[in-house]
Amino acid sequence: MIKRLYVDNYKCFVNFEVGLDPITLLLGRNGAGKTAILDIVLALRELLKGTAKVNDAFVFPTETLTRWQSRDTQVFEIEVELGGDTYVYRVEAEHARDKQRARIDEKLTANGENLFSFAKGEVQLYRDDASEGPRFGADWTESALARVAKRPDNQRLSRFLDFMRKVIVCGLYPKRFEPESATEDEMLYRDGRNFSGWYRHMSQERPDLVEEYTDAMRNVIDGFQRIRLEKVGRDTRALMMAFREGGDAPYELRFDEVSDGQRTLSALYALTCFAMGNGYTLFLDEPDNYVALAEIQPWLINIEDICGESLHQAVICSHHPEYIDYIGIKSGVLMTRENSGATRAGRVADEIKSGLAENNSLRLSELVARGWEQ
Repeated sequence: MIKRLYVDNYKCFVNFEVGLDPITLLLGRNGAGKTAILDIVLALRELLKGTAKVNDAFVFPTETLTRWQSRDTQVFEIEVELGGDTYVYRVEAEHARDKQRARIDEKLTANGENLFSFAKGEVQLYRDDASEGPRFGADWTESALARVAKRPDNQRLSRFLDFMRKVIVCGLYPKRFEPESATEDEMLYRDGRNFSGWYRHMSQERPDLVEEYTDAMRNVIDGFQRIRLEKVGRDTRALMMAFREGGDAPYELRFDEVSDGQRTLSALYALTCFAMGNGYTLFLDEPDNYVALAEIQPWLINIEDICGESLHQAVICSHHPEYIDYIGIKSGVLMTRENSGATRAGRVADEIKSGLAENNSLRLSELVARGWEQ
């Protein structure tokens, strides 16, 4: 799981650090930087997949430098606990503001031992026993770590890369969900629009979990019977959902014919069902959107039960009272920002201890509504 994230000179983050639990709720006012945390994690994942350059619009373009800072270097550090090892991955992005370009240095350690370093265009590899391996040059506008092939003597490095490449970051927007797919997609997009392609991939990879997913859906969507992929072209499949009303015969709807809420629930339960035991970490932005009040808590209970066990971790951004009251005290992180300046983060339990003592009859969500964080 990701234990800690450090960020410096990125948007509202200056010398910023936040600790994360197996399940964590990020809460705070709009503009405090909650979604920016997800943006950073997504950018690191894309770098380490080898599909992006550092100055790409969805990674760390020059425009993300903190506006009131004159420094040209950004720092990102992520600490991951995995397989009994504590990994620290550090990226420094040096920007040339006038040219709108950037280059990076990288370093990866495990339990304080070097596994990889990339500085000024030169890579130094290390073996699992921390002895020095090959040296070579690389393009410093992208991650050199992402280019390292798996070998018998770099299993720890490869384990870290596999973990980071299976981090899912999304804020579901069901109106953009595509009902058909011509491909099997290994990763769900940020807005979830390729859900059909991702479900197609996951149902092929883990057919043993399809029935469990179907059972979960039957419990949360009235009349739901099953979900299937129908061939509508040579390579194209359409996602279909079957329903039954009372004793009537079942009928089917294409995925774009069901409601936004039903599409959202389909994606949320697919994320929890197919992520179990498959090495995934979830970062979700306001998963309560489009979901009815009575539907939130069952999913919350489900995801809390599996976090830290069959699911590595879930980090959730939300303003919803159900999330705040259910997991806010136990594992909430409050993000605050004064006068559009730098963001700071603190544990909710620590931040409101005195407020709770004075208002012990109020729910946490009520305290938030009354502005206690001011």
